[in-house]
Amino acid sequence: MSAPRQKASARKAFTRLLVFLGLLLLAAGIIMAVHAVDFRAGFSLPLAVLLGLLIGGIGAIWAGFAMVDHHFDELERLRGLLLVVAGREDPPPPDWPALGECGREAAALGSAARRAIVAQRELGGRTDEKLAAVVAAAAEGLLVMTEAGLVSLVNESALKVLGAEAVAVGTSVYAALERDHMVEIEHRARQTGEAVEAELLMVDGRRIEALVAPLGDHGGFVISLPHREPGRRSLVQHDLTLHDSPPAVSIDPKAPPYDWPLEELPILVFDSETTGLDVAIARIISLGAVHCHGHRLYPRINLDSLVNPDLPIPPRSTAVHGITDRMVAGAPDFAAGWPPLVGMIEGAVVVGHSIGFDLAILKAECDRCGLAWRTPPALDTALLYSALYPKEQDIGLESLASRFGVEIEGRHTALGDALVTAEIWIALMAQLIDRGIATYGAAREFSMGARVLLAQQRQAGWLPAARNENKGEENG
Repeated sequence: MSAPRQKASARKAFTRLLVFLGLLLLAAGIIMAVHAVDFRAGFSLPLAVLLGLLIGGIGAIWAGFAMVDHHFDELERLRGLLLVVAGREDPPPPDWPALGECGREAAALGSAARRAIVAQRELGGRTDEKLAAVVAAAAEGLLVMTEAGLVSLVNESALKVLGAEAVAVGTSVYAALERDHMVEIEHRARQTGEAVEAELLMVDGRRIEALVAPLGDHGGFVISLPHREPGRRSLVQHDLTLHDSPPAVSIDPKAPPYDWPLEELPILVFDSETTGLDVAIARIISLGAVHCHGHRLYPRINLDSLVNPDLPIPPRSTAVHGITDRMVAGAPDFAAGWPPLVGMIEGAVVVGHSIGFDLAILKAECDRCGLAWRTPPALDTALLYSALYPKEQDIGLESLASRFGVEIEGRHTALGDALVTAEIWIALMAQLIDRGIATYGAAREFSMGARVLLAQQRQAGWLPAARNENKGEENG
């Protein structure tokens, strides 16, 4: 158990002991006063009646204290949920099930706070709508692309010229423009730092006059196309978050970042789908990973790949994740799929729900293929949640997603589960920091407080022996 949690638990236990002793003394004092008055009046109450009054008085007062204590527990839960809302880009739905667990008064307060946060964010959304209207009213066709060539904004005029299917938001601009020719134009614009006149070469052989301007620190380019038809109104599609990328920071894989603040850690949220749960014999059939940094999730910077396990996938496993032998028949084996993943793992803290299983099976696959393996620094969202809420029994990914208002898409796919886990991690991080658990080392130590779950994971063979649970484990 971490020092902050130990201190908080000790304070709570000591406070309850003081309250109980105070109630005992209060009830005893009341009974003695009643007995004194009774004695002066010439009456004498039996000892059993006095003891009954004493016990009843203590019980009634203690019940009242328990109700107040429970109410404060609900407020504490609500505070944690509001921290989750504050740290998310999208607020949870109005019928957020987690609010129903807070009690009537706390739930009403939580709903009001949620409405205030939603209203504030809608004001920012109106600004985005105005900017989109400005772009729609522009005379020329406009297309914005990221450094990697993904289309992040396009108006109707540009869609008409370049082809709606070829340049939809989120697709590669190189589906419409000849790659090598476009890369030369990008290089010229990047060198000048200004808009350059260019003749775009389409993959179908057409040539189009355009202006190509770099976006500077935001990364990517703006392409302005010829004037559209007069009087024609244009629509705009956009997702400018495609330009977002995590800060270029990394940790030394040989020196785990015990003193690094949680908000500054480069995080890789990872999940795998396998042929089974026995790490000694199970094989990986799907890999999914996504980057986080601070309270930001970068969903476009991800890994999503199938792996051929070179053995039949058991039907009971297919029933869970839906991956069949036919789906992985043409996929690369683990050795071929490992380099992209290890490139993402290096320099990052790996986060996952029961991440011990995923790391254990990655190690087994590397050992099987003769690949080098170094256990990365890691944090387990299941252990962290259990340590934060030791009374909770259901710590499955779906239950946590429901409590934190995270929408589940692609459940039991590696990338889908990684994306859900990433949002859960961001929610947990806000609550950890609020409790004073603000560094990787503190969070790591705090997660060791989930002793029952920790023992279950060790028994399943997902974690090393207890003697390595702290600083030695990362170098295992």
